Amino acid sequence: MLHELSFSFGSPAVLKKIVAENPDRQFKLLANSGGNAEESLQLLDISGQPSQFTTELDYDVKLHAGVSTWDGFYSYNYFTFDADAAKVFDAKANLLAINDLPMGLRAMYVLTKKKNPGDYVLLTIWESSQAFSLWRNSDAFKPFNLYATSANHHHSSTYEPTRFPKEDEE
Repeated sequence: MLHELSFSFGSPAVLKKIVAENPDRQFKLLANSGGNAEESLQLLDISGQPSQFTTELDYDVKLHAGVSTWDGFYSYNYFTFDADAAKVFDAKANLLAINDLPMGLRAMYVLTKKKNPGDYVLLTIWESSQAFSLWRNSDAFKPFNLYATSANHHHSSTYEPTRFPKEDEE
């Protein structure tokens, strides 16, 4: 089981260098689905090893449900909770994890930032953007919609797997 995830952002050249310098690690390259793919790349370290990144975007995996696949449409929901709100959120996430996952949801991870455990990420990986959109607008999302407010410093982003550009395209 994966116990930690780390990620970084950067240009194709910078992220490609990180991959080349760490051949023993498993990485997933993602492009923001809402912007210019080359300007909004994310490199996700799924090796479970201590982070090699300097971004301090290092997270402990509190909960995982579903399969351990890294292909699909990625949704990141970021929150900041106090201790009481974190307990309630954890309970709602656990409830979702022990029941049948929504149609099209491949994997769900609840992550907490290593340097600030009140910073949460709900990372979900979907078969498609359509499956995510259906869930996001369904009754099944309502327990999480409560937290999608500025009071919890909520923001979200979506990504899709990509590849580095060929050498002659950089």
